[in-house]
Amino acid sequence: MTTFNFSLLTGDTGPLVKGTEPDRLHIPIHAHTPILAAGDQVLAGTKIATANQPGEGDLHAPMSGVIKAITPDYMRIAVNGDERADATKPPADLGELKQWLREQGVNVGNLNQASRLIINAVPPEPGITIYDPLLRDYRKTIELGVETIQRIASTSKMNLVAAKGNRANAFANCTVMHVAPTYPNGLDQLVIKAVTKEEVLLGAHHKDAVLLSVRDLYFIGRVMETGRPVTETVMTIGTQNHLVRIGTPVGFLAGEAGATVQPGDRLILGGLMRGMAALNLEQGVNKDTTGLQLVRDDESIKATDSPCLGCGECERHCPARIMPGMLSRCSEFKFFERAEKFHIHSCIECGICSYWCTSQRPILHYIRLAKYELALLRTATSNLPTDTQEETGQQTGESE
Repeated sequence: MTTFNFSLLTGDTGPLVKGTEPDRLHIPIHAHTPILAAGDQVLAGTKIATANQPGEGDLHAPMSGVIKAITPDYMRIAVNGDERADATKPPADLGELKQWLREQGVNVGNLNQASRLIINAVPPEPGITIYDPLLRDYRKTIELGVETIQRIASTSKMNLVAAKGNRANAFANCTVMHVAPTYPNGLDQLVIKAVTKEEVLLGAHHKDAVLLSVRDLYFIGRVMETGRPVTETVMTIGTQNHLVRIGTPVGFLAGEAGATVQPGDRLILGGLMRGMAALNLEQGVNKDTTGLQLVRDDESIKATDSPCLGCGECERHCPARIMPGMLSRCSEFKFFERAEKFHIHSCIECGICSYWCTSQRPILHYIRLAKYELALLRTATSNLPTDTQEETGQQTGESE
């Protein structure tokens, strides 16, 4: 019997906590290209890397210091002061505003023209309570974010979606909708379905709706009112919500929270259902990190390589109505392309399949591995000459 529950009720939460500033930063730079070198001095707000993916925001130094090392995974900065780079003014031209936000670290990939703006105020996972203090204490900032998105996307309708039982006051000309306070109802795909009655794939966009979380709107509003880039993240650590510098090591945050990490323990970046375990105590948080959870060695479920029993528990509980057990087997035996026939891209990566697995198989890990391998395969194929692509496609069709 487990004490974990799927409730998304947040209850009363205190204000955001600003902790002690770290003396070092390990800034993740995945999908970014560094524009500086080791030994360079940076000020807080200095751009340090440009995004490689369309719509992804650039990276900036959260604090002033000296770049000590750059690896394929992170940039290490030794903090040595509080000097800040000059703020910039948002451009008046709407055509330039979206690009300016991207250069300031805002992810703008889903800021397309649409008639409806959907504000997701439902906690993404149990135990993540960051939306409540933002809506309560930073409402003006969020309203500025809403106004900015309405200008860029030209939206005429707005919905605020909240978990029933949590506080959520409507914005001007906004319709409030409540969903059951049960995970995974806070995931973007299910929020879009609740409003539009239509389904979208993970990573895809609705044809006539823009969805942003309360956290996203806070970042946009903050950039607009200060003229400074995104250098912090809002995350739940234990039972408190914190404003944390990007790149702060997870071991430092755990120590600030009064926790001692023992051998075998895991620090989970995000929530317990979808989060990723930190590789080590020096790994830094990124701007998408929503929480930090400490899982003791004797409390965690040990993933095994046991075979799938075919019991169907994962299928019974899957909100995407697919076959997670079959997908895990395709991934386990490297039949990645076959996984597409079982609709792997319909998976919203909620992690419920792994929770209910009788064999304790790491189903979500297998599915994420298959998606990663398929993305590599598509990238490799797209770089081949056209005639080679056609031949490869014919061979794949014949083998199937």
